[in-house]
Amino acid sequence: MPTPGLALEMRNIDMHFSGVSVLQDVSFAVEPGVVHAIVGHNGAGKSTLMKIAQGVYRPSSGEVYVGGTPMESADAKVARSLGIGMVFQEKSLIPTLTGLDNLFLNDERVTPLRSLRRGAESRDAQDLLDRLGISHSLLKRRVSEFSVVEQQLLEIAKALRLSSRVLILDEPTAPLGHQEIGRLFEVVRNVAWQGVGVILITHHLGEVFEVSDRVTVLREGRVTLSCPAAETTVPGLVRAMLGDREIHMDEPGRRQQNRRDGDAVMTVRSLEVRGKLSNVSFRLYPNEIVGLVGLAGSGRSTLLRTLFGDVRRSGGDVLLGGKPYRPRHPADAIRSGVYLIPENRAVHGLLLAKPIVENSSLSILRDLVSLGVLRMSKGRRRAREWMTLLGIRATGPEQVVMELSGGNQQKVVVAKVLSTTPRLLLLDEPTYGVDVGAASDLAKYVRNQAASGMAVLWASSDVGELVRVADRILILADGTIRAAALAGSPEFTEPALIEAMQRSSRRPGPRADRPR
Repeated sequence: MPTPGLALEMRNIDMHFSGVSVLQDVSFAVEPGVVHAIVGHNGAGKSTLMKIAQGVYRPSSGEVYVGGTPMESADAKVARSLGIGMVFQEKSLIPTLTGLDNLFLNDERVTPLRSLRRGAESRDAQDLLDRLGISHSLLKRRVSEFSVVEQQLLEIAKALRLSSRVLILDEPTAPLGHQEIGRLFEVVRNVAWQGVGVILITHHLGEVFEVSDRVTVLREGRVTLSCPAAETTVPGLVRAMLGDREIHMDEPGRRQQNRRDGDAVMTVRSLEVRGKLSNVSFRLYPNEIVGLVGLAGSGRSTLLRTLFGDVRRSGGDVLLGGKPYRPRHPADAIRSGVYLIPENRAVHGLLLAKPIVENSSLSILRDLVSLGVLRMSKGRRRAREWMTLLGIRATGPEQVVMELSGGNQQKVVVAKVLSTTPRLLLLDEPTYGVDVGAASDLAKYVRNQAASGMAVLWASSDVGELVRVADRILILADGTIRAAALAGSPEFTEPALIEAMQRSSRRPGPRADRPR
């Protein structure tokens, strides 16, 4: 029998895929009006557990109840009808439609003669947004005009319109700046106050204590901690997530300071991109990781894409190894030894339907050709080496990338890029959607590569991450570099950098980059 009063109850869940155990005796429950965080390293079983709750998978054993009603089949429509809604990392909105059109997409209000009841849709939508504390302005504008946080808010409203008992949020803050996260969390609290049980999947452990009432930790398919958020700490969560595994993130002040006494790998002088970047100047040296931080809309991604030849600059000079560098497209940058690990790995970094070996070999296909024949045996051997070196959790080089967790997918991107030993590595939010352990592994490996002579420009919205990995941090605001801080200096702390970011911005508040 189900436990009375729970929005969602999952009892003794086991899940096996092809004989491999993914979840083992997992019990998880969400109460109405409670924000319940789920954390765990990539591959811990979070996504599988939530797909069972959504009706995507049927568990190998165990019971699922939604509002006391048993969910006896794997059917997403049944789960939705029982009140389960989810906001995914990948957006489901249609950019060319208005917010109102997106809210009622495929569920339009119609008359018996099949004409749209726009007035009824507008009234229902305004009532919903009022309850959530979201502005009505989202209804009339096209989604292409929305900021990232506005897209997230509309996604939440859309999920709640269709499902009213449990809302699952998958990494909702990953693309947002600090002020935008605060705005999003206000809406999340409003959702909970409506009596909805909210499940927050996050890799940012500080968010657990900022917005959640309870937290559950998964490790290797088992629950290792479940308690009120007030009864644990960030170190406590890390221990529950990783067990005895060691975290290799550097601490500020412990890194060997780079003297920068060699020739610059890249020199950027007065770089301009019309409407995006203005008078950007800096140098990148070998053996050095330079962090690039700024509020959403500061131009971080635009700067990296410009250096990679994906955005055309309108002014300024760039030197690579002391020679003029003006890539017309990414292929020019790659031939020059400049590589980008993009923010959106699923769209720009991977062939999701292809195996690890094909993805990791894309950048070295010429090396795999012998006597005019492509020798994939060599590619598989190299892929196994990368899997061991980066700790990629997979059944083997032939496993399809889309079956991997987010952190392991990101490691495949790193393997593909670093197979070529670039002169300059550009990283755009490389730990997006990646757990603390995988982020530690990535940081360690990138630092080792920098120590061998590579230059690194690492852009991130996570200031704490850059304090841990960078030798120097540049602050970008409104398309211009406003300040810099060197590791070991008083300015090189998370509070000081956040304050400098806020102070540097001319706007009253940050504006998120519009979707590219």
